[in-house]
Amino acid sequence: MIIQPRRGLLEIWGATVRCSLREGGWVNPGCDGSGSISDAEQLICLLYPAFKVKGLGFSEPDATERDVHEALAPLGGWETAPTALAEIIGRYLDTYSAQDGRPVFPAGGCLRPLERGAEPSPEQARLETVEAFSMAVTFSLSALAFVKSFAAHVRGARLTASLRETEAALDRRLTHAMRGLLASFCVDVFPADSAKGETLVRTLTQKRQPPGVLLDQLAGELGPVRAGLRGLPLPASVAPRLADEALLFQCGWSWGPVRADDDQPPNVADPVPSLYFTVTAMDGIVDLFSRQTLLRGLLSPEQHGLAHELQRRWELAQGYWTSLARFGGARWPLQDMPWRTAESEESEYATLQVASVVVHNLMRRHDLDDVAPVDDLTPLADVLVELAARGGITRRPSARGRTAELHVPGELLALPGSERGGPALGRLVSDYAPMLLKRVLQVAGLTPDLRQRDRLLSVADELADHLWGRRLNRGPAADLWDVPGAAYGRPDPQPAKPSWYLTERVMEVLVVAATMVGRTPARSPLLSETAGELLREAEHLFAQELMSRPVEPGSPD
Repeated sequence: MIIQPRRGLLEIWGATVRCSLREGGWVNPGCDGSGSISDAEQLICLLYPAFKVKGLGFSEPDATERDVHEALAPLGGWETAPTALAEIIGRYLDTYSAQDGRPVFPAGGCLRPLERGAEPSPEQARLETVEAFSMAVTFSLSALAFVKSFAAHVRGARLTASLRETEAALDRRLTHAMRGLLASFCVDVFPADSAKGETLVRTLTQKRQPPGVLLDQLAGELGPVRAGLRGLPLPASVAPRLADEALLFQCGWSWGPVRADDDQPPNVADPVPSLYFTVTAMDGIVDLFSRQTLLRGLLSPEQHGLAHELQRRWELAQGYWTSLARFGGARWPLQDMPWRTAESEESEYATLQVASVVVHNLMRRHDLDDVAPVDDLTPLADVLVELAARGGITRRPSARGRTAELHVPGELLALPGSERGGPALGRLVSDYAPMLLKRVLQVAGLTPDLRQRDRLLSVADELADHLWGRRLNRGPAADLWDVPGAAYGRPDPQPAKPSWYLTERVMEVLVVAATMVGRTPARSPLLSETAGELLREAEHLFAQELMSRPVEPGSPD
């Protein structure tokens, strides 16, 4: 592997601190401006690696490694850097809290009108999204781990009291973010002969079979998911329709808190699942029951209850989308690219999103059973390798196709329901390359097949080359991202401002790579077989040696 996670993370730390400190103050110099999501991504770049990767912690000054101290040196000496970071966290929490102390999660500049020239209304600027909640979960857990650990190693009464206040504010933010994720989960029920139903049937059809047979088989495979969803507190307009097995359904996370039956604000999102926001929610929720969270006791009793409810929805959404991806037998619908969603056109990006859900499902099963399902990993690996080619990374991009557009400008996802407070809004997403690299590394870490693992790591190297070629190479933000045109020979000017959106996702890739490197190496069947053959040969040669030497009188047999 050419990826060196420790070096890469320390370079991100150094560049983040270097470009964010201006005249002694902490600012957000990112290209998207300041906002609850962007500011959180900026801080997560520092906090999350220390939370997840052993040896990168900096909450205990005496135990901080030299290279970690050097990367964070602009924040102060080995004693003052943790204090400075705790103050930055405190200011973030103050900025994104209402006057009554309630945490707020405005998406702000991350949302843009679908109609050119339109401007979001002030009400829309305050809209809260699943992305904001998910980032808040990751940020809060990472910051709580840091603050709790640091508080255990300080003695000053004033600093101790300040850290306790920060810890309480982080606890409130985490609780509200978890509630926001719960409010954003939805179930959409529709007839088989509707536009959504016909699209779903076309997506799942892999061989010529009557639609009635396919629908019967689909109802059987989704039966456990339907039963699980019926056990949730659903809106009165959804529950009876979900009980009708003649109707199809989909479940997952909408882009924000969904509109209830009584249409009460501030929830405006239509109750229609979005693949992007479903995966975004899953990536945050999985941190709630990670080993680091549980061992450090970061969740309160109330949060444990919320985490349990989120986990139920997380597993049901996994089961639903994984069943669709694998439906029908030998050849998965997921392999028949691109995936067709019920709400948008066919897209490689949608294929990657469904594959991401399947990866979540396999990682969960592997954690429970400690057995890698090879039969599931092989087709999934094929999908990821093909996505790297279709993304113009391992294959020359098509001059006429939309290959480069996956990376720049990305895909603009509509946010149905956002038009209630102004112009219809969308979210521009452009994390195709780092998300694909993250999933490739996760699958490579699961497979016991060393040849398949080598194949995936070879693709990972090419993806890393692509991403590292998109780093800024001059100015205070050098070593951060993103210059997407550089990967395709475009003469785009070098931006002076970093993208925390992409930098944070590359940081996640490096954390996954660090976790993979830290595991016990997979055993090679070929190496074991070779060692056995050598041992048998040695035993035979030893027997020959014994036969060629005379036996001395009185010697043992």
